[in-house]
This record gives sequence, structure tokens and C-alpha cells, in this order.
Amino acid sequence: MKKLIFLYIQAGLFLSLVVSCKKDLVPQANAAFTIVNAVPGSDNLVANFTTNRVTIGNNPLGMYVKYRIYAPNNHMTIPAIEQPLLIYKTQGDKPVYQLSLNPKPGEASTLFLTGTLEQPETLLLTKLPPYHAVADSVLGLRFVNLAPAKTPVRIRISGEGTDLSVNNLAYKSATDYLSVKANTSVSNVLIEFFDQVSGTLLQTYTLKDVGTPKQEKNKWLYRNYTLVWLPNDANGALAGEPFLIEDF
Repeated sequence: MKKLIFLYIQAGLFLSLVVSCKKDLVPQANAAFTIVNAVPGSDNLVANFTTNRVTIGNNPLGMYVKYRIYAPNNHMTIPAIEQPLLIYKTQGDKPVYQLSLNPKPGEASTLFLTGTLEQPETLLLTKLPPYHAVADSVLGLRFVNLAPAKTPVRIRISGEGTDLSVNNLAYKSATDYLSVKANTSVSNVLIEFFDQVSGTLLQTYTLKDVGTPKQEKNKWLYRNYTLVWLPNDANGALAGEPFLIEDF
């Protein structure tokens, strides 16, 4: 854990250096950008917003993105200009992914790294999460299918005041943000994933305490999340917790 924290600190210093080097006298327009690691067997991947790979000792310098884990530093603000993005393994000099970004001012994008290390794939979603009025008492929930099996799934979302379904969510597809009730009458929200063809229940997740009273700091209310259908944990076993991304 200490090593991982140290790497995150390195990543923060690196990104601060990159941004400071690009500063000029004219205020820079920005965009929101999130990187998600959904590549089985990758453990940590390192994002580098430059064409030069830099190391400190044996550790590559950049933003570390751990498999199936969301960390706040994976969500960042970047300049709204054309720029490179290279993704490396922690060991090796050649990038696994090599992309060119050109975000527009005010955009909000999420880059999902998927596929395998041998056959890398990406999914880039650009969409501003919805605003939720205080009177609505809801949260926004988006689903993305990045399961290695690459088969479509059906999803059911149920809770007090909520009974929603998503049909035929294909690999590398995403839903819009669905409105899920989060008022005090709601306890938990159950999410069930089914194989689209056979109807077999594949996995269930529970979003807990969605209806926590506002004064107790409800983390769900008026917020937006992305739930990635990626059923296996880092060891290849069925994961016990959802792969949840905090959007806004």
C-alpha cells in the first residue's frame, strides 16, 4: 500500500509538471478526462502525456491506473488541445496504447482501456453527466460492458421507487445515465446482470444505503456514477464488489 501511495504521489507531481510546462500568459481552456483500466492481467498501467518515457529508478513516471480500481487521481483536468497519450506497462519501454487526444473546451470524457495487453482495445465516451435538481432526489447511473467474454448482457435495477432494465448491452457499449431514486424511502438498490441469450443470472451487486438522509452525507444523492460490467477481479475470480466509477 505504501508503495502504491508513493507511486500516486509521483504521478501527481508528474502531472503538475506537465501542466505547469504548458502554461502561458493566455488562460488555457480545459476538459475533464478520466482513465479506466479494464485490461485483465495488467495490474497497473502507466499513463504518460508525453512521447518520452521517463523513470525514477526502476519506476516509470506517470499516472498509475490500477486494474478494476477507481482512484480520484484517475479523474483529471487536461488542456483542451491536441496532445499525445501513451499507456505503458510498469515494465517495458514500448507503449501498449498510443493515442492522440484533442478534447474540446468543457468536454467530459472517459477513456476505457480494454482488450488484452497483446490485443489492446479502447472505448472513449464523451458525455457531460446530467444535472440533478434538489427536488428530484436521484442519482445518475450509467452502465458499460467491458467483460472479456464480449457477450451482451441484460441488466435489472430495482429498489424502492425504481424498476429499470437494460436490454442487449453489447461489448464496448454504454447506456445513457439512468435516474435512480435516492430519497430516504430507499434502502439499497439491487443490480442484476443476466446473459442476454440464455437468461442466466450472472452476478448481482448491491448499492448500499442509497437513501441515507442528507444530513448524514449521502454519497449517492445528486451524483453520477458509471458501473462497468467487468465481473472478474485481479485474480480472475468473480468479484464481490462492483467496478464503480465516480463521475461527477
